[in-house]
Amino acid sequence: MRISGIALLAVTVLSGCAGMGTSGQRLPAPSRNLLTREEIMSSNARQGDLYQAIQSLRPNFFMTPSSVHSHGSTASSPLAVYIGRLRQAGVESLRSISATRVVEVRYLDPTASQNEFGPMASGGALVITLVDLSKVPDAAGTSNDATR
Repeated sequence: MRISGIALLAVTVLSGCAGMGTSGQRLPAPSRNLLTREEIMSSNARQGDLYQAIQSLRPNFFMTPSSVHSHGSTASSPLAVYIGRLRQAGVESLRSISATRVVEVRYLDPTASQNEFGPMASGGALVITLVDLSKVPDAAGTSNDATR
């Protein structure tokens, strides 16, 4: 009985340490429906395009939810892609976006995407926020903001 209590204590301590970073602080678990700049930049995914980054870090974003298939049909609505509120041509448009330009990618399930964007987004949506390059300092340390 004493050995099983010690084993239970060891498992509890080890599982508590599993989520710790090198500084001893607990690392937040990645959100299932959100891919952040920090996560992209701290992985090898930063070296490629946004499609590759999503495929590597959140492959579930590209999986067709079973609720998207219509009754009696195997056809499904495509995943909609938005940069801000501007709809893109499709998931292939992600190949033209550098992963380093992304602030976040938010996945909306079919119900949430229809509520936000209407029936044209009935297959779910990716909502992408990009870094505003006009606010990024250039090599001389000045802003590229044209309003200055």
